[in-house]
Amino acid sequence: MNPRIRAVEAYLKALRTGEASATASAARHLAPDVVLSTVGAHMWGNGPEEFIGYDQVVPMITGIGVITGVYRGAPWSNPTINDDGTVEISAEPGGLIASSWLKFWFNDRDQIVRVEQVNKGGAGGAPTDKLPAFARAIVNGALANNTPMIVAYTDENGAPNLSLRGSVQAYSDTQLSIWVRHANGGMANALRKNPRIALMYRDPPARTNLTFEGRAHFETDPDVRDRVFELAPEVEQKHDPGRIGAALIIDLDRVMGNTPRGGVRMQAAAPVAGAT
Repeated sequence: MNPRIRAVEAYLKALRTGEASATASAARHLAPDVVLSTVGAHMWGNGPEEFIGYDQVVPMITGIGVITGVYRGAPWSNPTINDDGTVEISAEPGGLIASSWLKFWFNDRDQIVRVEQVNKGGAGGAPTDKLPAFARAIVNGALANNTPMIVAYTDENGAPNLSLRGSVQAYSDTQLSIWVRHANGGMANALRKNPRIALMYRDPPARTNLTFEGRAHFETDPDVRDRVFELAPEVEQKHDPGRIGAALIIDLDRVMGNTPRGGVRMQAAAPVAGAT
């Protein structure tokens, strides 16, 4: 294997994983006078920056950074050696980063002496009146991902309240559902009084943040109750084997945020004039 290819592979592994062992391996391929030049979206200062020397460059590929999660799942190309001995590698992650391009220069000992990295930001997401499929998948997998949804509402006295809810699921393109185990508990009674509700999903390593706003109501129709219960993760179902809880449906007004798959800009469709 070409030693320059090996050097670039080691550098990329450190960049996309943040692993200590990967950083140590990549560092062995850096020249003492190495220079890292960066520009573009979601870089350290989000503008042109230059890090000069081994001691400045190594920390830039050490540990988990703000965009490591995007690099980790990006479809990186194989390193390509140019006629002048430089090596290039690139990816088009989509979402927050439309593309990332790196070029490496070497000395006669095949050590990396210069790295140029250019990131181009992704689109913020086209406006829509429906929840995108990838956003529905994020919601549905929240509990399994150890990132349960945070629910915000006002209690019966009008005070703000936050609650973690593991049973939140996408009920339709414009609705979420929650199986509320305590049908007459604090959250249920509060929402009957004031149906306004907000939710948040956040997964920092994956650079995913979504906020939801809507209006909640409880459904008593047996078919709806069964569906809401059956959509909930098994661990949540086991907390209410008798299905004595309540089926909460949230009609979404607005969803905003960013994910590695793209931005989300959902606004509920305006009611048709004269509709009942």
